[in-house]
Amino acid sequence: MAEKERNKAGADQPAEETAKRKGRLLKFGVPVLLIQVIVAYFLASSIIVPSLVKKATAEDTDEAKAKAVADKEEEASSEQDFGAVYKLEDIIVNPAQSRGAQFVLVNLAFEVAKDDEVKELEKREVQLRDIIIRLISSRTIDQLDDASDKDSLRVAIAAQVESAVPKLHLRNVYFSNYIIQ
Repeated sequence: MAEKERNKAGADQPAEETAKRKGRLLKFGVPVLLIQVIVAYFLASSIIVPSLVKKATAEDTDEAKAKAVADKEEEASSEQDFGAVYKLEDIIVNPAQSRGAQFVLVNLAFEVAKDDEVKELEKREVQLRDIIIRLISSRTIDQLDDASDKDSLRVAIAAQVESAVPKLHLRNVYFSNYIIQ
């Protein structure tokens, strides 16, 4: 019987110690946690957030400046009159290394400054078609299928046409149709 009483007393001691630990944890842990939360809030609100806002504002101003410059350029280009246009349609070419299995269909237009230049291009239609056919047939499908490839082709066409027609003031070359089959 005495042993049972000792076991009960021994069992009560760990329960009392656990209760004391929980009491200490509540007395010291909760206030420490609250202090940490308050310090974190003040650090975030006074140091971290303002630095992020400054970076975002700097990026926004850079983007705003770039957009303003682009808008001014767009307004300047829209103020210019759209030039006269000469169209070349249905140019069908087999690209290099395609062995006739694939073809490229291109319709394009040349923007020039004056109507007289359109008449000059009309006179040289065969020469223009030959330039375009040579340029496209010298490239493989891999050199024609990407957007950057179209841009490089556009630049090459413009350079060849300007060298073939020296008095021409070519403003731009447009693809109205560009099909790879």
